[in-house]
Amino acid sequence: MAPRRRLDNKDAKHRSAEYYISQRKTFNKAEVNVRNHSPSTRTLKNLVHKKWEEYFRIVDGDAVEALKNFEMIDIYGFFDWWIEESCGSFDACSTLQTYWNVLGLVRHENFHLMVDPTTKEEATNARQSLAVKHRLRKEPKEKPIMRAEDEFECLQTLWSSREIIFDLELHRLVLALIIQLAGITGNRPKALLTLRYRHVQVALLPDPRGGSRPRVLIELKFEQTKGYLGQKDANTIPVPDILNETCLMLCPHITLLALAFRRGAFAVPDLTPAQFYDLKVLPGQRQQLIPWKEEVQDDYLFPRSVKTSLGIEVGHDHLPYDSLRQRLAKIGEVTGMALPVGAYCFRRGNGEALDSSSHISEAQRNLCLQHGPNSAVFQRNYLSRHITADTQAAFRGLEPQTDVMRVATGMSRTIDKRRPTRLNPEQQEEAHRHPRVQKLLREKLDLKAQMKDHGRTVKSFEGTALYDRYRLAKQAYEGEYIFQQRSLLRQMKQVFNSQQPVFDIESQIRKTGSDNEDGSKSLLSTRPELIPERVAALEALLQLVPSSPGSEHEDRAKAVQTLVELAHVQDGHPVVVRRQARRLLSPLPAPERPLSLDCKPLQCFLCLGNAKNPVAQRSWEFHSRGDLKKHLLRHAQKHEGKWPLTCPIDGERIIHQQHLLSHAHAKHKTPLIIR
Repeated sequence: MAPRRRLDNKDAKHRSAEYYISQRKTFNKAEVNVRNHSPSTRTLKNLVHKKWEEYFRIVDGDAVEALKNFEMIDIYGFFDWWIEESCGSFDACSTLQTYWNVLGLVRHENFHLMVDPTTKEEATNARQSLAVKHRLRKEPKEKPIMRAEDEFECLQTLWSSREIIFDLELHRLVLALIIQLAGITGNRPKALLTLRYRHVQVALLPDPRGGSRPRVLIELKFEQTKGYLGQKDANTIPVPDILNETCLMLCPHITLLALAFRRGAFAVPDLTPAQFYDLKVLPGQRQQLIPWKEEVQDDYLFPRSVKTSLGIEVGHDHLPYDSLRQRLAKIGEVTGMALPVGAYCFRRGNGEALDSSSHISEAQRNLCLQHGPNSAVFQRNYLSRHITADTQAAFRGLEPQTDVMRVATGMSRTIDKRRPTRLNPEQQEEAHRHPRVQKLLREKLDLKAQMKDHGRTVKSFEGTALYDRYRLAKQAYEGEYIFQQRSLLRQMKQVFNSQQPVFDIESQIRKTGSDNEDGSKSLLSTRPELIPERVAALEALLQLVPSSPGSEHEDRAKAVQTLVELAHVQDGHPVVVRRQARRLLSPLPAPERPLSLDCKPLQCFLCLGNAKNPVAQRSWEFHSRGDLKKHLLRHAQKHEGKWPLTCPIDGERIIHQQHLLSHAHAKHKTPLIIR
């Protein structure tokens, strides 16, 4: 391929001598001497700069001049105020160090000044003084390692728990595949979340052991790696299927193929999972590639969801990291693990597995983890401080008890489903009665009363200084209430961890407890309370794979098909619930006859015509016309696109909100009062 020119001939005048002479005269060193930080670093810089300005408004000082002069009286006072004002959320020396570093970046960005050595030394002493004064936590956070057996427990919770609820069941598959690939590839969250279909290649290879069935291979190319000190080369990681797997819970091929079939991503028209597993590698060929459609090449493998007038739809952007972090933490809590579950748990587990494998060299481990040529980064950040080697056996000259040490140092060891994961109403009320929460609530209510005294609604004050004060007061109150809830839950977990073992031992001594009592229901007892699609998916993933190659491929094709059917479900819980007070799942009654599209007076025609909704949600009847009208108006507010909207039942184009109500009244038997 011939090299491409950067400019067409018509733009050649820009490369004239006069152009470069003008460029030299107008050159601004400050504009090019700016590091392009990541979005997370920019967020931190904005936070620190905002807090700096807020502090100097309180002390009636000049924030700009203070940032430029950078005197220790201002630096110490700023961090002392921030720690005190945070009421416990700013509790670690590492956080103080991070914010100090970011404050230096803010100063350099505004004035292009570096921190001089004298100020650095004084700041070190000031940070130590602040740590002692506010009793900041000095010990680092635990860095748990997620091994394959721990990952299995998390995936089992993801598929079977009634407490893990998604607006789109598609995201259950998405999260399962992220967990599987995080452990196998060891990549950072950003690299995983930004995978597109063009980064994934599916192929069939001849079985090198002489089997009659080809082997399924997926190859993943990770381009969005950590870019500090320069962009790293993209790694391509091949993941072959494993024959005769005990079950398919840990198999990424099943989940990936289900997402692809649900998306209709394969270039072969009307390809089905059964046909896929019947494909062969042609004689004389060494592979059979399974290409994607051209239009899906740039689609994200893990899309996010967006709200529309018809409910929740699949968006075009990738799943945000905050959503992934919250979901993983929730799964860890519901599983019963004492240690926090996060994306880097899987990366550390992958690093430990690579480091302990006799088939993988240190250079290959560093390449897979995108580390430098030495092991300092891996040793400092990825090796667990909970020593996983059998040092006793090494000292006494015995064979290491590898299986016992693996159990002793795994996250699954801490699983106890009796551990509290949420507050009950009485405990929530206790958190709400906290003095600081009540103080902020009074401030919010006082501002609201000032607006109400004018005989107007709160929303009508938008754009005024009073409304801005009310909005900030409301945010402060809600944030403090959430913080107190989390603090109370943390205390409850600490009490449980210290007192529950004593109670269990006393129960054994008195023989008051059952030998097989585990404080939780079995997996089988939760299945009837799930929707049918989840029950089928769970059974397919837990089914033991037979030794016969033909039967094994049939089971894999069936598992893919059941996951595809689950991915088409819009709401994974069978009854209409409010997100703020979500309840456990209830059994979904099977319809006795096909659902009629003749809208009843108190039914929503948009929900009824949406085939992605569960049957119970489509046929839901509201208690009054007022409730139904509010529901329809919420549909209109969630519509993020532009009008018109197409009625899913009769196809009429609805051009605005009032037309939506009149259409429901005139066409679908809904007796709404149009005002």
